[in-house]
Amino acid sequence: MPTSSILLLMLKKILFSFLALNSLNGFAQITKSLDGQSDPLWEAGAGLVTALTPAYPASEDTKQLTIPFPTFFYRGEILRADEEGGARGRFFKTENFEINLSIGGSLPANSKDVKAREGMPDLDTMIELGPGLLVTLWKKKGVQNFKLGLNIPLRTAFAVEFFKAKEQGLVFNPLLYFVTENILGPRVFTFTGISSIIASQKFHQYFYQVEPQFATIERPSYDAQSGYLGTTLAQGFSKQIFNQVNLFLGLSYSNHKGAANKSSPLFKEEHNFSAAIGFVWWFYESRERAREF
Repeated sequence: MPTSSILLLMLKKILFSFLALNSLNGFAQITKSLDGQSDPLWEAGAGLVTALTPAYPASEDTKQLTIPFPTFFYRGEILRADEEGGARGRFFKTENFEINLSIGGSLPANSKDVKAREGMPDLDTMIELGPGLLVTLWKKKGVQNFKLGLNIPLRTAFAVEFFKAKEQGLVFNPLLYFVTENILGPRVFTFTGISSIIASQKFHQYFYQVEPQFATIERPSYDAQSGYLGTTLAQGFSKQIFNQVNLFLGLSYSNHKGAANKSSPLFKEEHNFSAAIGFVWWFYESRERAREF
């Protein structure tokens, strides 16, 4: 295999791993402590996740993936990747408010594995970038920690295939979440979240549009509309079993009833379920400590 092809394959795997974690962001948030006392500037680890997710929102087909992944926390003044809100760039920070550049995305789907999309183009990896507001509504630090937070991002979506990126509209994806530590037991972390998606027409077209050349008797042509996509409830659990090793389990339920494009022939299920199980081993932390800004 040519060197260029090998490099492209490596980049695709790295991106795939990053988005797999980001798609399970709520569950990843519970794999480290919430006390925020003298945290390391850098932490690095590795893990393995097995997940079962719908091929796309409101799909009747699911996809299963098992991948190893690298993971890290970096608690810099501007660049940040931590348990507070995932990977982002912070531009303004107070004790309870943060304005940042947030990152989201979704995994690709091969149309030959999705009955409703047979003969249609594959769905590429989706990356979402845009400004976000992170608000701490209620928190407690001590032996038992908890935090109620609100994450309000407005992102631009891009369909990415190797070095090609095509803009796919705007996504508004507010998330209300509650995180606990040591309340259900020693070294037990939980994450509970509810989020909704409202998106532009271009974003919905990527998933639900059927162009005339791809229309069939069972799949008539369809023009997608902007609006509501769905609401997701997520619950995650993590338990530290050894020093720096955490097991985690995540479950989520998405309700697409009332979605703007429920009439699309590609809209198959009002109810979607996802599950993930895995572990993270945090094997490195820097001597330099982070400081809050």
